[in-house]
Amino acid sequence: MKEYLKYEVSQFGEVLWDFSLKDGYYYLVLAKDFEVPKDYYALDCEVFSLARISGVLGKEELKILDIGRRKTTFVKVSKGELDFYRVVLKGGDYLNEYLVKNLNVNYEEAERIKKEKGLKNEIVKKAFHEIMEGLGVDLSGEVLLSGGGARLKGIEEFVEKPLFNDYCEPELNSAFGASLKFVYKDSSPSFRKEEISQKEQRTLALFLGVSTLAFFAYFTLKEPVKKETLKTLNQKKKELFSQKFPDIPPVLVEEQLKSLTKTQKESVLIKFNKAFMKLPQGVKVYRIEYTNGVLKLVGEGNEEIVRRLKPESVKKTPKGTYEFTLVLK
Repeated sequence: MKEYLKYEVSQFGEVLWDFSLKDGYYYLVLAKDFEVPKDYYALDCEVFSLARISGVLGKEELKILDIGRRKTTFVKVSKGELDFYRVVLKGGDYLNEYLVKNLNVNYEEAERIKKEKGLKNEIVKKAFHEIMEGLGVDLSGEVLLSGGGARLKGIEEFVEKPLFNDYCEPELNSAFGASLKFVYKDSSPSFRKEEISQKEQRTLALFLGVSTLAFFAYFTLKEPVKKETLKTLNQKKKELFSQKFPDIPPVLVEEQLKSLTKTQKESVLIKFNKAFMKLPQGVKVYRIEYTNGVLKLVGEGNEEIVRRLKPESVKKTPKGTYEFTLVLK
């Protein structure tokens, strides 16, 4: 299969490519003029990232409309796998340019109109229709709205059954789907480095050689040398402990660290208990952070419940609920 596809992709010149097999089909991905990071582990094509979200949402059949700044992508998922996709190189920036051209305003004013009026503005609506005609796809049934364009006012009117991903903001759907690459087994090629190169083999051989020598050297060292090594290590541990906790004399470093960790855990548990006892029924929490003694909860609920919490910040979501950030010091 590799030899056959090697011949097929040769017509595109120098390209990076990989394929996968699934249910009698092969999925081929090619990338041109793309510089691969030296430390890469795997790569993911955006249309596969978007399609993968269907698994999280439990949707075997799903359509996804991703409206970015420079392009708009349509993805159709069938039986849990990528079935079809289409991309047009027009997105949010195109809407702004259309406003600039037709209203004779500057770009900043066009951006303001787009954000405040959205598709309620006839010129924005006309430009959006052009993008959709370019895609030439059917938006009936359930459609996941993705990308920054999912926040456009009135966009829900253009699809039969609009959906939003509760696990992340619309702009993060592609990254969210990519993070699940090795969680959900699908048809996406991975570009993973499966074979060990000659350079990696030499490095591995050198590492094993040094490790073996070190192993035998440990058992052949004289006792005074062993004691000196342990003494140096213990001294280093005490130095590091003193840097982190200058007010505590380093005596038994391991035991002292265990004690400190236990105290810190108890403090965290008290804050967690306080936070969750305070939350009323009907609140959804989807991010928890604990940094420098401060517990931060990010979640959402209806307006009445969220206002009662007295959060640090509140903003309305496209679904009509309110996202809040609650901070406990």
